[in-house]
Amino acid sequence: MLRRFSTLLIGGVLLAACSSNNATPVPSAASQAPASQAPASQAPASAAPWDPHSVSGEVTIGQWSSSPAEQSALASALAAFSVEYPNIKVTQEVIAGDYRAQMITRFGGHNPPDLFYVNAEYAQDWVDEGFLQPLDEYIDRQGFDTSAFFPKYLDIFTAPDGKIYGLPKDGNTIAMGYNSDLVPTPPTTMDDLVNLATSLKGTGNLKAPMCLNPGLDRGLGFMYAQGGELVNADGTAEAISTDASKASVQWYMDLFKNGLGKTAADMGDGWCGEALGKGDVAIAFEGGWLKGYMDSTFPDIKWNFAEMPVGSIGEPVTISYTAAYGIGVDSANKDQAWVLMQYLTGPAGMAIWTGGGIAVPSRSDVPVPAGFDIIVKGADYARPGSGFIKGYNDIQKAFQDAFTLEIQNGTYSAGPVVSATAASITAQLGN
Repeated sequence: MLRRFSTLLIGGVLLAACSSNNATPVPSAASQAPASQAPASQAPASAAPWDPHSVSGEVTIGQWSSSPAEQSALASALAAFSVEYPNIKVTQEVIAGDYRAQMITRFGGHNPPDLFYVNAEYAQDWVDEGFLQPLDEYIDRQGFDTSAFFPKYLDIFTAPDGKIYGLPKDGNTIAMGYNSDLVPTPPTTMDDLVNLATSLKGTGNLKAPMCLNPGLDRGLGFMYAQGGELVNADGTAEAISTDASKASVQWYMDLFKNGLGKTAADMGDGWCGEALGKGDVAIAFEGGWLKGYMDSTFPDIKWNFAEMPVGSIGEPVTISYTAAYGIGVDSANKDQAWVLMQYLTGPAGMAIWTGGGIAVPSRSDVPVPAGFDIIVKGADYARPGSGFIKGYNDIQKAFQDAFTLEIQNGTYSAGPVVSATAASITAQLGN
């Protein structure tokens, strides 16, 4: 059994978990099943699949604070669930403040919500700590189809032993958002991007041609496009210190050095979407969340999404972000949590959730909301933007701190960034 969290965080209020005293008893996911027991997928073909409609009781869904639009979209999906499964009462619980820290406190107190959000960036850590319930027996027993999930989204929540610990509730890829008045024809290669950005320098009221982030949250996509890597093929050692990877970091750094891009903060903006909307830049690299923001905040700005330009590797690549629903090993109402999970991540529930215009489907069998075609297309060739290395937050911080310092000092050297990131990866891998 994976090691459980052993050191409780001090502080925070431990909330009592909801209990389903009136729940109809059904077989629970047998995380403690004997090793000799055959998995459900090997059951005789005549065995009837488990019917989620046979479950009744209560379920609490824990989520981080979100925008009104996201709350509305989730409320619509939950309302539809209540119609489909009237015998299960759903209670929403917004985890205020630092969601990750608050949830770790709840795990330490053995009282997490029944169903809850799991962000990709710390999914592996939560699996390693033993916080999450494996879902395979539920999946097999019901015959729930996971093949429609975009593989890169589902892989993040699949452990090395093949067990699944979360089902992706939605997904996003990074694309190029551009002002179509300033960029009539979006660049399709990184060379074209540099040439275009160079031509836009000093145009009108632009503070920079592009808004760029100093972290791996965007920089990793450019690194991949230019042949860089963070880790080797089997994920056992850092690879950012290779010549190809160091060159890719320097290439990205040179965009700042040559005045082709600035950070949002350096332009007085809160984030790159604001910089694009205000006309401070002509290009920003964001996910599907940009659309809702631009539509509501800057409805008069003409802009579009385009795919990330192709770099020296000669084929399209971008990075993806996703979050899942998970069930805790200590969740009080696991069967009810599974029923809610399979609905929200199934085609019907996900269509309602993503139809709210704030999220993008993580399944290929769910219709693509208008305006998100490029974002969904990227899922076919995207690589994970977080969560594929243990301790990714620390690695990202090491990269961004060193990268930002190079910009602030005006030294623009990839060397210190590579050294700091390589050391962090090595420490996380235990090498």
